Amino acid sequence: RPWHSRSSPPPTPRRSDTAARASMPAPCRALATRVLLVAAGAAALAPAPFARCSSRSTAAVCSPQRSHIVMKDWSRRATLAEKEGGSADLGLEAVGIEGDIAVEFLQGNRTLRTMANVGQPLSAVAAQAGQFIKYKCKKGECGTCAVRVNGEWIRTCSVTVPYMPKGETYEIFVRGTMLEPKKASRFFSARSFFDGFRNNLLGMVGFVKEGPLSRKGKKVFNDRIEAERLLQEKVAARKAAKKAAAEAGLTLEEYLAREQQQLV
Repeated sequence: RPWHSRSSPPPTPRRSDTAARASMPAPCRALATRVLLVAAGAAALAPAPFARCSSRSTAAVCSPQRSHIVMKDWSRRATLAEKEGGSADLGLEAVGIEGDIAVEFLQGNRTLRTMANVGQPLSAVAAQAGQFIKYKCKKGECGTCAVRVNGEWIRTCSVTVPYMPKGETYEIFVRGTMLEPKKASRFFSARSFFDGFRNNLLGMVGFVKEGPLSRKGKKVFNDRIEAERLLQEKVAARKAAKKAAAEAGLTLEEYLAREQQQLV
């Protein structure tokens, strides 16, 4: 039946969200827009119910009941050593590493081996073996790159490989804390978002507490203005003394000494 034949009033047409926001006052409209943006960002950061399977994934769990972690296939970015085999698989001579002295870098439970010649820079040998060494001055002064050999600490950037008897190994102990820094894989993450929000909040609190409008800020400003006023007075007095000394035909030191005697 048509609505006018019913006892109930006709339904009120529902306005769209855009029309509803357009009829709001400007402050309320801005607040509603911000709330929608925050909700959209939270929805984007929320984990998906399950992972999307891909042919490039080596292992994926595509079930809503289990984890949504997808393992990426890195075969396209494999290095030549990973494809053809490195020194550990083929031997040092097969990969073009030559030398008369066997060198070992020991760091925790890991050992890296290579070959070197007498007089070869230890920093180049470490790079050849794939051992990370942290440098700073590269002059042998700061000690950042220090490693331990035969119970003594030496600096990698300024020493060379010494002579070793045939059959002996030049062992170098690297500190366990000397680790290669990890590179961030993403420009934006949830942690960076919350860290930025926290830093901005702390900055606003600090501005209110110690900014130019706070009691401390006003005191600092008044002290600076007073110091500038005193400096201007001293500069004006010195200029006047120079002018008076020139008119009297005296040097500035002689004029100041005469003025001091007159005061005494």
